[in-house]
Amino acid sequence: MADNLVIVESPAKAKTIERYLGSSFKVLASYGHIRDLPRSDFAIEVEDGGDCHLRYEVPEKSKKHVSALKQAAKSATTVWLAPDLDREGEAIAWHIAEILDLDVAQTNRVTFDEITESAIRAAFEAPRRLNTALVDAQQARRAVDRIVGYRLSPVLWRTVASGISAGRVQSVALRLIVDREDEIRAFVPQEYWSFPGAFARDRDGAPEIQANLYAVGEQRLSTPKDLEDKSEARRAKLLVVRSEPEATRLAERARALEYTVAEVRRTEARRNPKPPFKTSTLQGEASKYGFSARQTMAVAQQLYEGINLGGEQVGLITYMRTDSLNLSAQALGEIGSLVRDRFGERYALAEPRRFAGTTKGAQEAHEAIRPTSVNRTPEKIRRYLSDEQARLYELIWKRTVATQMQPAVFDRVSADVVGADAEGELTFRVTGQVEKFDGFLRAYRAVRDEDEEADEVTDRLPQLEQGQRLHLAELLPEQHETSPPPRYSERTLVEALEEQGIGRPSTYASIISTLEQREYVLKESRRFFATALGEVVVSFLKAHFGEIVDVNFTARMEETLDEIAAGDQAWCRTVTGFLDEVDDWVKERKPERPRLPLHHPADCPECGAPMERVFSGKSKQWFASCSRWPDCEGTLPLNDDGTVGEPEPEPEPDEDVRCQECGKPMLLREGRFGKFFGCVDYPKCKGIRNLQQRLMYRDTDGQAKPFRSPTDPNSFMELRTSRYGKPFVGSTGYPDDAFAVWSVPIATPCPACGAPLRPPPRNRKAPVAICTAPKVNHVYDAEDFDLPSVATWTVVEGVEKYDPELGGTPIAQDELPEPIALSYSGEQAPPAKKKSARKKTAAKKTAAKTGAKTSAAKASAKKTGAKKTAKKTARKRS
Repeated sequence: MADNLVIVESPAKAKTIERYLGSSFKVLASYGHIRDLPRSDFAIEVEDGGDCHLRYEVPEKSKKHVSALKQAAKSATTVWLAPDLDREGEAIAWHIAEILDLDVAQTNRVTFDEITESAIRAAFEAPRRLNTALVDAQQARRAVDRIVGYRLSPVLWRTVASGISAGRVQSVALRLIVDREDEIRAFVPQEYWSFPGAFARDRDGAPEIQANLYAVGEQRLSTPKDLEDKSEARRAKLLVVRSEPEATRLAERARALEYTVAEVRRTEARRNPKPPFKTSTLQGEASKYGFSARQTMAVAQQLYEGINLGGEQVGLITYMRTDSLNLSAQALGEIGSLVRDRFGERYALAEPRRFAGTTKGAQEAHEAIRPTSVNRTPEKIRRYLSDEQARLYELIWKRTVATQMQPAVFDRVSADVVGADAEGELTFRVTGQVEKFDGFLRAYRAVRDEDEEADEVTDRLPQLEQGQRLHLAELLPEQHETSPPPRYSERTLVEALEEQGIGRPSTYASIISTLEQREYVLKESRRFFATALGEVVVSFLKAHFGEIVDVNFTARMEETLDEIAAGDQAWCRTVTGFLDEVDDWVKERKPERPRLPLHHPADCPECGAPMERVFSGKSKQWFASCSRWPDCEGTLPLNDDGTVGEPEPEPEPDEDVRCQECGKPMLLREGRFGKFFGCVDYPKCKGIRNLQQRLMYRDTDGQAKPFRSPTDPNSFMELRTSRYGKPFVGSTGYPDDAFAVWSVPIATPCPACGAPLRPPPRNRKAPVAICTAPKVNHVYDAEDFDLPSVATWTVVEGVEKYDPELGGTPIAQDELPEPIALSYSGEQAPPAKKKSARKKTAAKKTAAKTGAKTSAAKASAKKTGAKKTAKKTARKRS
């Protein structure tokens, strides 16, 4: 074993670093966090003196890694802790030190923001000690997040719906999205008009000079949005044309005037490049190329940890969780040389351009995201990268190089064309801009999305001279309506969080993915829409625990965590103070289910009182409820647009479906697991008949046939849903026949045995369908990976009217696909059954208990034997 043991989080990083350090160093990975807070326990323990600590455990998946690290540490002379350089990395290093029983005051801690040989060697030449203040800040973050989740989520379960939760930072992000949705609903569009026109040089000439009406007299033509937040004096200088008659009169007046070029302004404009990427701007820019925030960080992590470039593992970018805009002197020199060699001297800067960061509470890595060497151009290493890696690396490379290039230069012309009559002057403005020198745009032209204004660059500038006469050849007034504020995209949401000081670079991606995983938001067309579940969580928290969704409160907590990281604040005082505060909230406040105004007011059908919007914890949807509830129980469904729907008609008993218990007719009802028939005499009689989603297929003769269970030909196969929401197919003969398939089969059964066929696995080179028979699996070659899934008919088994086997008609039925062409290629043994994780854990616990009992028995026997020996010895002596 090597004398030096280096511990990092990632195995990919370990390989690269070990090659740089040489044979005297052994580099192992912890595979992320090796200790964590238990999932089902609060784990924050407060002591009488005000001190506190968090109770950690080693997760099952980390135990083998811990064993390997302990074994390696025993034989190593020196242990070096080298996880990432942010708070989370410092916490991982501390956990490793605790697990390995290392002296924190003596153990070497090394950090680097790029995985290159020079950076690694420099880090190991100047190690430091563990920064316990950063560890405390990370522990405090975990603790306050846990306090919110464990103290407030149960209140949500009791009051709103089971299975939902509150989060300290995620709830604020969700509030931003929900508030934007409320703004959009409340928005009332306003009409306004613009007046684009075209001028000709001669009275009968072709229109060639595009212009827009700019001013009417002393008033500048504006939009309703321009009037917002303006004083009365400034509003008086603006004019909004709000109706078609007004627009028509103004257009007729404009067409009757003679025009002269009053003033021509020629200027040169320069545009500087944007700063290099930090975490938020990289996520935002990558989102324009279809990357999610989580995907961006995952691919960036791969580029940072190292890519095999023809036999050499190389870290391609610097650390990607950063809010710094700084570039090192070495990087600036390398970029400047590349610009001169690749683009020419005229594109290079005489002195490097530096950028100042303005991020609130910036505290992460000390350099922006850049290539570790800009000489590794995207085209040189493209063949070693996946498509995602290549696109992201090219984006980072281009943006970094552009920061050290000359500004782009534009020639601009602006001219006022004026006509006058007895009412005053009308001024049209002609503008034009051409690119004179591309500068940094030669390397990097940013993609713009719909939230960003695009620069208007024309092919040529309008040639105009002061005093020149022009003729208005075309004027076509255009009607517009003001638009509501746009819904958040990933880019704009991260920008908003960063601007408000909510979260940190390492948390933006997890905030967004958590909102999506919990189904609080949906993303459509790259925009976030709040779901009913997300809306009710925000409504509840705003009504009863407003501090949790208050932007300023959350930002102040982030500032407190920064103070802990700087060593200016004790973490336990923050945690215990926040815990006492939240416990007081829960104790003193009496939360109730939110009852909110309807977006479109409506009266109760029972008593005529106004109705309110109430969330159903069962259906996870809003419905309308009488404001006099519980005195009046009137309800109505809500449509997607927020209007109330018609009340559901009272169901009529179906005389053809009889209760198996009492023989009375049954009602079609709907429960938490779907529709079913229940006895009309419920609750006196609790007889039910379930609806079957029976699997059906079309045979070669075109006949509809049901799938039969391969282990019980008398049972059908039906589509079901597990308690976790996963679809599967099982036998209608359950529990006597327990045959099931945990995937949705294709639309044709196995020609050999009739068992369902699994869809072709995507990891195969060619499409193959394999049957699910329990004794032998028949294998078939298919023509395509995308084969139609099995169709279902909704039937009531044993009821003549709704059972096709008895000549009835299904309640609902899918279109049956044509038979799928398959070619038999052999057979194989069924896969071995895997033990579930729960069974494995139970077996381990049983083995541990058995082992403990055996050990105790051995110890007892040994003790008894020792006593007998002592007695014999005593007798001999006597």
